[in-house]
Amino acid sequence: MPLPSIDTYSLDAQSPWPNRTEWQLDPNRALLLVHDMQNHFVDAFDRSPGSQIETAVQRSRVLRDFFHEAGAPVVYTAQPPSQDPADRQLLTDFWGPGLTNEHAAGIIDELAPGEQDAVLTKWRYSAFYRTDLDYRLRNHGRDQLVIAGVYSHIGCLTTALEAYMEGIQVFFVADAQADFDLEHHRMALDYVAGRCGQVCTTDEIVQGPFAPARVSGERRVEEMAS
Repeated sequence: MPLPSIDTYSLDAQSPWPNRTEWQLDPNRALLLVHDMQNHFVDAFDRSPGSQIETAVQRSRVLRDFFHEAGAPVVYTAQPPSQDPADRQLLTDFWGPGLTNEHAAGIIDELAPGEQDAVLTKWRYSAFYRTDLDYRLRNHGRDQLVIAGVYSHIGCLTTALEAYMEGIQVFFVADAQADFDLEHHRMALDYVAGRCGQVCTTDEIVQGPFAPARVSGERRVEEMAS
């Protein structure tokens, strides 16, 4: 089946999530993963003003700029176009043939990777499968993974689970993600909070105790979003 057409919804990211952890994000320990923010996936959304996908794009950009300023690594995932059936395997049974051309496979313009960023070829739900994401984390001395992007209950959640099993603290950024609908989005957040990571908001990261003290958190958000 093809991707569904995704109607507008909005997540109340201020709602408290039942986190079982009290981890503190440290940019010196963290890597940001911008998960599957490709034209193929984002184009499935109704991008009306105020929609969750628009919020996720804006919040993901704030996170990316914060990590760039902190000198912390940023990694993107992107599924390749025109996949060989031997590579795609069972994904075809669930989602059809996948991305058909280079434009569909491209990261959306609003989140275009910088020269310092890495783009990993994505083959399955988990960003760890057949990639060097684990090596990049270890090579940079990172044991925290910040996850933004789409879709919360599929690739973002699967990646969070695998990171947890590798001893990596997951920060699952609620407002920097989007999903098929509010129900699936909230399900993923609840699961991560109770089983494999810590749900947070963009503001909690960029205004956290390890953010540069020379600029207030509120002003930083406004500057990086502009």
